[in-house]
Amino acid sequence: MSRLLPLLRLVRVGTLFSPAADVVASSAIAGLPWSASVVAAMFASTSLYAAGMVWNDVADRKSDALLRPERPLPRGDVSLPLAVALGTALIGFGLWLSPCRGYHGLIAALVLAYDFAGKRLAWLGVLGMGTLRALNLATALAFGGEQIAPGSAKSVLIAAVCYGCYIVAVTILGIFEDLPKAPARAVAAVQTAPPLCAFGGLLVVQGGLWPAPLLALVPMLWFLRRIVRTAHWDQAAIRRSMTFLLLGTMLYTALLALAAARPLEAIAIASAILPARWIARRIALT
Repeated sequence: MSRLLPLLRLVRVGTLFSPAADVVASSAIAGLPWSASVVAAMFASTSLYAAGMVWNDVADRKSDALLRPERPLPRGDVSLPLAVALGTALIGFGLWLSPCRGYHGLIAALVLAYDFAGKRLAWLGVLGMGTLRALNLATALAFGGEQIAPGSAKSVLIAAVCYGCYIVAVTILGIFEDLPKAPARAVAAVQTAPPLCAFGGLLVVQGGLWPAPLLALVPMLWFLRRIVRTAHWDQAAIRRSMTFLLLGTMLYTALLALAAARPLEAIAIASAILPARWIARRIALT
């Protein structure tokens, strides 16, 4: 277990529920029944997401030695050759599993472009991360084919765009986390975007206020209240917000499934938030 724990930290194991939930939500909105293709797409997306985390740390190992020395590579808990082998294996496994290899191949290419080049320019990295998560939420459109319910493709695309905007804001928040002293007003303003984007996506998919958008108001108002009541945004406070928002992606996808009249899928995604939160208390999500 002592050897496995650094690898779990390297892939950010607590975040790996989220890419699978994206595929479940998009399949629900598209009206797709459960099938081997849906399950394969879930595991493929999860594998590519984990690969992205590994390659991110490989690319950032020198800067992490200064900014995040607790990560497995700068600590020496995982060797560079092992990390490279793991990242390569995860990409290969994801593409082998995928029911839409061209689509997941595009995502894999964008992941590597982001890790090694895109994020060197802040604005390009922010847009790249948002695009990646939006593409993942739209995965059902890549393999659903004729099974996609009439008129549902537009709802999937709008939900994905809202998701991409959500992740753009979270990525900007991550940039603030690296600053010695982040501007408090800017940090607070950026954090208001994700819940508002999620609410907009839910409204479109639901086609009304009940039940998903109104249910979303409870955590949304709680989070906005937290923002208003926080006067000083140090790195610890920003990291807590990022943890809430990253876990909030699963709440968004759960409510998307509910809005698509798939309550069992909504319950399944929501139930995964608890183990993800338990893991987040022990293994950092960022």
